[in-house]
Amino acid sequence: MNPWYIEEGEFDPKKLHSRETVYTIGNGYFGTRGTFEEGYPKATPGTLLFGVFDDIAIAKEELANAPDWLTMKLFVNDERFRLDQGKILDYHRILDMQHGILRRDVRWESPGGIRIRITSERFASLADEHVGVIRYSLTAEELPESEEKLDVLIWSALNMTVGNYDLIHWEPVEQRRDGELLWLQSQTRHSSVQLVQTMSFTSRDCEFQKELIRSDTSPSIRIYKDLAVGETMTVEKVVVMYTSRDVEDPLQTAIEHHHQILQSSASPAESSNHYAVLVEGATYVNPCMQVEPFETLLAEHKKAWHEYWQVSDVIIEGDDRAQQAVRYNIYQLRISVSSHDSRYSIAAKGLTGFGYRGHVFHDTEIFMLPYFIYVHPDIARNLLMYRYRLLPAARAKAKSNGYEGAQYPWESTLSGEETTPPAIVHPETGELIPVLNGKIELHITASIAHGIWQYWQFTGDDEFMREYGTELLLYTAEFWASRVVWNPECSQYEIDNVIGPDEWHEHVNNNAFTNHMARWNIQAAIYALRWLKSTAPDKAKALTQQLDLNEKHLAHWHDVITYISIPKDKGTGLIEQFDGFFKLELFDQEKYQGRTASYQAILGMKVVQYYQIVKQADVLMLLTTLDQQFDLKTKKVNWEYYFPITDHDYGSSLTPAFHVILACELGLVETAYQMFMKGALVDLEDQRGNSDEGIHCACAGAVWQAAILGFAGLRFNDDGYTTTPCWPEGWTRLAFTCFYKGKQLSIDLRK
Repeated sequence: MNPWYIEEGEFDPKKLHSRETVYTIGNGYFGTRGTFEEGYPKATPGTLLFGVFDDIAIAKEELANAPDWLTMKLFVNDERFRLDQGKILDYHRILDMQHGILRRDVRWESPGGIRIRITSERFASLADEHVGVIRYSLTAEELPESEEKLDVLIWSALNMTVGNYDLIHWEPVEQRRDGELLWLQSQTRHSSVQLVQTMSFTSRDCEFQKELIRSDTSPSIRIYKDLAVGETMTVEKVVVMYTSRDVEDPLQTAIEHHHQILQSSASPAESSNHYAVLVEGATYVNPCMQVEPFETLLAEHKKAWHEYWQVSDVIIEGDDRAQQAVRYNIYQLRISVSSHDSRYSIAAKGLTGFGYRGHVFHDTEIFMLPYFIYVHPDIARNLLMYRYRLLPAARAKAKSNGYEGAQYPWESTLSGEETTPPAIVHPETGELIPVLNGKIELHITASIAHGIWQYWQFTGDDEFMREYGTELLLYTAEFWASRVVWNPECSQYEIDNVIGPDEWHEHVNNNAFTNHMARWNIQAAIYALRWLKSTAPDKAKALTQQLDLNEKHLAHWHDVITYISIPKDKGTGLIEQFDGFFKLELFDQEKYQGRTASYQAILGMKVVQYYQIVKQADVLMLLTTLDQQFDLKTKKVNWEYYFPITDHDYGSSLTPAFHVILACELGLVETAYQMFMKGALVDLEDQRGNSDEGIHCACAGAVWQAAILGFAGLRFNDDGYTTTPCWPEGWTRLAFTCFYKGKQLSIDLRK
């Protein structure tokens, strides 16, 4: 096993869609699913652009699947190459994570007996985010005795007839050419984002004919060539993409950029040959030039990936499977986020599939943000600036619900409005169910505040905290202070009618995670305000006046901190997940050995709420999120209660890897490793049968946290950092890089 490679040695049509997700390439500006250039029946090609949305009926908007830039059709002696016909003699596909390259090597026999070998390589340039490149090679291996040569036609196109499943978001605006460069201009139907894609299609030698074909939906370039047995032909396709979100004139920018790429990689051919170009019935003869953009662009692309892995790699020695899996999750985190654009964040499925429609959840701050804070703080800052940009919309949501401050939506896109659909078809049961998360799953507001605080503590970015962070903390604290309700019978503040992280239990009161995080949010806001008063008094005064934070107001905040309901047994330290959880029926999981669905799917949405069975870490997530507020005894007693009643297999993909941190603290090494691999392989092995919808990005972030905060035991304090390694069987080394207050730390642990 090469721990830098994700490989498959045979083609299995049953895994078509999940493999499309797994073999996604991307660079943060766009992600392209791992579909085949030549297509396949019922394939789901997808290229999603960072922050490019279009309207939909129920969930307001979704990332709009762009025209497919991969399309290449191959014909040999009038027989079309396709994997669902003829015979596959050999098949091998590799995602080279070290260099961000997807390669495929196929030996194929046509129905007519022609044997050929096809090699394709593609990448989304990390050095030039607007560029996608394909190199496609064909070798004639064997012909029937009746045939002397191979007539080859390779047809490269931009294909507009793709959508988010059955919904097509783009419509053509214009399609023309600039020399041998074809361009397609399209526009989203409702949001009116313009996209320009330019395409060049070149061959390494001049013994070919080229034809340019205009089309509003599938402009194409065809190359014709004769091959003898043993001969190889290679073509290179370059596509450049710009949108109206990027530049004022995407058409001119894309054309100029593309011509520059071709010119920088062109040199006169050794021969004085010419080749013919057919355009709309007219034939032109052009001098042969050696144009090889692939290698030129590849060198820059490899350099960019090398720089990424220099600081991002987590080295595990003694366990190649774990090493491969952790790198895969780190690869996914990078291709899902822009390195510079703060107008959008990381979606639950990144740019790899249509699941959750590109919406942003608390997954970003709780599961993914820590990786970027520790390793790429500049990107972490952008992710938090996304939330700050949406602060006015969060304030509007709070006001519309009758509260003060800022209430962040459970799902969001660009505007900051709530984009959680009111109802969905349950993915397991097929029933139409109401979705209450947008109305009563509130803890995302505190999760965002926690992300702000973490970023400040680890980066020391006082400028960010002065200009943006403190304001967000104050507004979110004000929301919680207005959301609590005083219960005179118990003499405590309560937060009623919510959904906690365990989404199988709805309309609960005093969810432990929500209440603890709300209290923490108010405490952090008070601390930040004191800091601001001492470092930027004018800014503090302006915010104090803006929120009317007078003495009476702040006194209420302190009362909430003191008297908010925290359901916990003072003797044992056991925390009740919400009011009445311990009174629910115990659930016998032994009856469902061998199941292939979640307990919610088996029991139904209503019945599952009567039982002590948990979808995902709730109390246990609290113990890791606010790690320093709980002692080891409290962690142990809650682990022993909640870990056995959590659905680790078909509940949520978010938390198996998150459990690793607690398990390592408690010395449960074997359990920690099992949970780590369950999270690390969730997509590579399609463990939950839903990877076709996209990568589990939050799980990817949790895997990184599991390795660094769990097995390495990394912790920071006023004196620096400490590590408390927890070594799974076979592991002999764990090395990684992180940043703390601007200083790069290279940590190399050896058993």
